[in-house]
Amino acid sequence: MFLKRTLNNHIAKLFINYKQMHQYFVGKNILTFSSLDSTNDYSRQLIENKNVDDGTVVWTRSQKKGRGYAGNVWESKDGENLTFSIILRPAFLDAVEQFMISMVISLGIVDYLDEIIDNVSIKWPNDIYTGKNKIAGILIENFIMENKITNSIIGIGLNINQVNFGENLTNPISIRQITFKRYNLRNSLGKVCEKIDYRYGQLKKGEKANLRKQYTNRLLNLNRNCSYKADNKTFTGQILGVDEFGRLVVETEKDGTRHFDLKEVVFLDLFNDSSD
Repeated sequence: MFLKRTLNNHIAKLFINYKQMHQYFVGKNILTFSSLDSTNDYSRQLIENKNVDDGTVVWTRSQKKGRGYAGNVWESKDGENLTFSIILRPAFLDAVEQFMISMVISLGIVDYLDEIIDNVSIKWPNDIYTGKNKIAGILIENFIMENKITNSIIGIGLNINQVNFGENLTNPISIRQITFKRYNLRNSLGKVCEKIDYRYGQLKKGEKANLRKQYTNRLLNLNRNCSYKADNKTFTGQILGVDEFGRLVVETEKDGTRHFDLKEVVFLDLFNDSSD
């Protein structure tokens, strides 16, 4: 009897320790709002005015002035999708490594979507696609001091339940349009945070090469001859991956290997390698 009780106590302690080791960091503290102009703007105010917890999530059911990459507006119907921001303090990263944040967030969202839908890929730098349709967008704002990233605000828009989109959007899609199911936003948010938390944990442990490899393997148009536009010229090339600065590496037919920074190249073809 004593041995059985001792064994049970030991198992209980192991279970407690296991749970403690796997407590989620990202999303442990979620600030919820019915409406905000921008979750990124609110997050910036928190950083400037308060000692906000690392890993805090700012989530609103209605975002009035959501911003996308390259100055675009992120449109989302009230109460239908996930619009939220994550506040991180990745001071362990040098400024030149800031694209690792983009990789981590992109892979976390891909991990979440992989459990629900097929053909998920990353359109460089961090738009999430299924087939030729955009299902999520990411806007990252990094704050740098003395060559270290002191704070990072990651704005995420993920289409969950919306079925009708504005005419200004060319290729949006939601999970509901694919699965014909409606999803609980709070549960979905928790699952996305869980996946991002795991990927961020990999980064903190120094698994940068592994993250870069997995990010590359999920790139839209990877190793495919597709058309692009840069410097007002159209060309054909194959995406090989990204370099250490996060620039897109493309092997072109005429000019050899080229490296493109943000806003320097336009995708004219969209090919999802996972659709084969």
